[in-house]
Amino acid sequence: MIREALLFGGVLYVLITIAQIIDRPSVWSEGIIVAIILAIATAYYLLHDEHRLHMSEIAALWAAVLLFLVYGLLKYGGFL
Repeated sequence: MIREALLFGGVLYVLITIAQIIDRPSVWSEGIIVAIILAIATAYYLLHDEHRLHMSEIAALWAAVLLFLVYGLLKYGGFL
């Protein structure tokens, strides 16, 4: 059930991104990149190798945490 919900959410976000590209053609390059990344991340949940899926989820989680930390440091330092 969780896997299907994640797939539905990923497809929904890809459709929203495509709608944004249609609404604002000036962001088409970023929109295409985001749509491709979302489609790949969504399709990754179709894997049946639970260990590989778990490791990629952990890597994505730590990447998000570290990027948030870098953003905070850049904001605090006055670079952003």
